[in-house]
Order: sequence, then structure tokens, then C-alpha cells
Amino acid sequence: MGMLPCLPGVITEMIANEIDKIKISLTNCLYDDDKGINDRGSAEGFLRYLQLRPLRCSVWRLLPVDLTLPVSLLSLCTTYLIVLIQFSDLY
Repeated sequence: MGMLPCLPGVITEMIANEIDKIKISLTNCLYDDDKGINDRGSAEGFLRYLQLRPLRCSVWRLLPVDLTLPVSLLSLCTTYLIVLIQFSDLY
């Protein structure tokens, strides 16, 4: 049950790792003259697209989904809990 908040971050990091592998593979194919890529322009275009639009996932555009997600959630909950405790003292 404690691993449930960590799963989105782990999955996102795994996807980012696969994207890095694709980038390395495409770069190696582009610079390796022996293979002779027929569609060199599309490989360069795809690499440019991956560079311009990196993988970024976030929760409500507030918390980034990566391996720091559980710590960010704990920090956010702690902050709002402190605020609620301070407001409860006013009444």
C-alpha cells in the first residue's frame, strides 16, 4: 500500500529511460556511415522533436511526476496541515 504513490514516478522514469535509449540509438544511426539510413531527415526531425518537447508530466501543473513525487506529496500535505492548524486556533 505504501508503494502506490511511488508507482507513477517509477513508471515515468522508466519511460524517460526508454526515450533516452531511443535518442542514443537514433544518434548512433545518424553518425554511423556504414549503415546508410535511407530516411535521414525523418530521424533528425524526430530527434529535434524529442529535444524540443521533453517528457514532462505533472499533477495539476503543480507537482512533477518523477521519483520525487512521494516527497512532494508529503511536503504539500504537511504545508496545508500546518495552515489548517493555524486557522483552527483562530476560532
